[in-house]
Amino acid sequence: MQELHFAMPIMSLTAIISACVMTLNWFMYQTAEGVKQWMYSMQLMALTCLLLIGISYQPEVITFTALICLFASFYFFVNGTEKFFKVSHSAKLWVVMGCIYIGLSAWYSFIDSNRAMRYIAAYSLVSMAMGLSIRALMLCVSSQHQRTNLSRWGFLIACLSVFAVLSIHLVSLDAKPNTVILSSLNTMQVLVIAATVCLPIILCVAFNLLCGAQQLEKMAVLAQKNQQASLLKGRFLTMLSHELRTPLNAIVGHADMLKRIPREPQKHAQLCDVISEAALSLSDLANQVLLQAKGEQVGAQLKPTNLAEQVHSVHELLLPLAKNKGLSFKIRIDERLNALYFLTDKESLPVVLKNLVSNAIKYTEQGEVLLSVSVQEQNEQVEQASQLIKFSVEDTGVGLSQSALDYIFEPFASSHLEHNISNSAGFGLSLSKQLVDNLGGELMVKSTVNKGTTFTFMLNLPVCDAPVQVKQKAQLSEHSGTLESNRILIVEDNLLNQEVLKHYLQDSKMTCEYVQTLTEASAAIDKQSFNVILLDMHLPDGHGLAWWQSLQTQLKPAQTPTVIALTGDADEQAQQTYLQHGITYCLEKPISGATLLSVLEHIGTAHKTQINPLQLLDEQVIVQLNQQYDSHFLNTKLMYLADTFDYEFAQLQGLADIQALDQLEVKLQALIKESSELGLKALATALKETSEAVKAKQVIDWRALHHYAKQNALALQNFQKQFTA
Repeated sequence: MQELHFAMPIMSLTAIISACVMTLNWFMYQTAEGVKQWMYSMQLMALTCLLLIGISYQPEVITFTALICLFASFYFFVNGTEKFFKVSHSAKLWVVMGCIYIGLSAWYSFIDSNRAMRYIAAYSLVSMAMGLSIRALMLCVSSQHQRTNLSRWGFLIACLSVFAVLSIHLVSLDAKPNTVILSSLNTMQVLVIAATVCLPIILCVAFNLLCGAQQLEKMAVLAQKNQQASLLKGRFLTMLSHELRTPLNAIVGHADMLKRIPREPQKHAQLCDVISEAALSLSDLANQVLLQAKGEQVGAQLKPTNLAEQVHSVHELLLPLAKNKGLSFKIRIDERLNALYFLTDKESLPVVLKNLVSNAIKYTEQGEVLLSVSVQEQNEQVEQASQLIKFSVEDTGVGLSQSALDYIFEPFASSHLEHNISNSAGFGLSLSKQLVDNLGGELMVKSTVNKGTTFTFMLNLPVCDAPVQVKQKAQLSEHSGTLESNRILIVEDNLLNQEVLKHYLQDSKMTCEYVQTLTEASAAIDKQSFNVILLDMHLPDGHGLAWWQSLQTQLKPAQTPTVIALTGDADEQAQQTYLQHGITYCLEKPISGATLLSVLEHIGTAHKTQINPLQLLDEQVIVQLNQQYDSHFLNTKLMYLADTFDYEFAQLQGLADIQALDQLEVKLQALIKESSELGLKALATALKETSEAVKAKQVIDWRALHHYAKQNALALQNFQKQFTA
């Protein structure tokens, strides 16, 4: 059939144009799967056509090369189609096809120059390629977008067109080639030649339609997701606004009632209880919003935890809520858990249990709520260094339908819009699932409408010893004095917060001075010394931490007060930063009066004790250091020793948290050596005991050890100043 060779120059031109268009198409849709392979396919098809134009010069070599390029072209054609429609690729099939095809092409090109057999081999290859492409098209997931479906129909028609045109060529193939001229062709032959010439254009158009439709579909899906997210967030903000205003209204209303009613202590106490409960509800709501906003960044702070104690704490907290509704709230605790401690996130677990129980109480009108914790039996061969613990919250409430179960863990979703979200409905379940995932478990739910709901999750928790305090080896000689002799500087810009602190401290008989800015605080410290500073971290003229760091360098160690941060930062990482840079305690707002007084009492006791430096230090080593180094150099080194310990002990706690025990041991040994070389004999002894405790897998109070190290550093500073005076 010589007319195919007659049309080859025109077909080469269309193939080159199609290859250029597909190259541009690849630049436009580089992220789309399969487009690069389609570009290679069209480029190889153009090369095949160009080779067939010059077949008369070296027929055997050029024919074989053209057939190999044709194979590669349709291999990339199918590979790109399968990638685009996300269908698995069969490499073994193409290896077998390649071996057979290349063998036949070589035989009928170099040994037996049989034109018909070469065409049959090429026809078989193309037919197989079209069949695999149509298969990939049929296996792909159908789309809901009309343009995408139309483009797929166009691709199907293009594949069938290629198959049909080549089939007509096969049927009309002459045994011997004959020379023809354009004027001798009949209408059917002209149509076949035209269709053949247009094949590259047809495939190129089909590829472009698919890429364009896929891009439009992605944009439509993205727009739909954005719209749904906007609707969910809008509904969430509406609910949040309602839940903020409800407790605020209760606070304002009951405060007004306190002013209006006569002096009735019992009634006043009831109104104050309502105000306190509403305020705690607001605090709980704020905490959960912030935790949810942190998303995947919520990290686990592993601490020794007694699960029985935590369950009892949740029970005591939420029992009044159940009693108000006339419900029975019971707990069931495995007896083996009473004496066991587990290394887990002490903050996240109560949040999860509280959310689940409060939801159960909220959606239960009659019956009971049961919180149970049990140890799951494990294979005896498994080392009992950890236990599989099952947590379950069951209720006899309204239950959830199957449609509600499908989205119950989605952020901002709530199956009962008329209920409030401050006790977890709305995003509490999403937060709970996130926290459970962080702990290595999976939150599951089973529910039956009008019969009740059961939430369960299991955690594989490592068993650890009960928390122990690091023993301080310093010899403390107590002096007379009470908490009342302490002087406290309160740096707080909010007058309402100042009034609250005055109320908490009015019965302590401590001397308190109140300022609103850091400038006023600096002036007050210049006039007189203070034992304690209650420091708000966000003030009009600067950040509390930066101010305290600059002030520390100006104070003598003996005059350094204890700083307590008053912060609304819910970020644990921010609080850790405060503690690592000279802040002794962090109290989160809203501040509990009992907690504040307890901390002040602890500080007061510490201030009324003095450390004998000779009990902490090795005097002989310090003398040798002064002989070895210049005193100015040594004083400068010791000036920054406490800050160095901040960094070193932050590293120690970090290594302990991730259980990098080998690196932790190396770090401890380096600190022991450094402490001994500086004459800190008591600290070196404490660090050796800590190293032994780590090897015994005991839990270390790193904060207490850090504080003790800074005490030793300050003692060394003071002794060095006296030594060089």
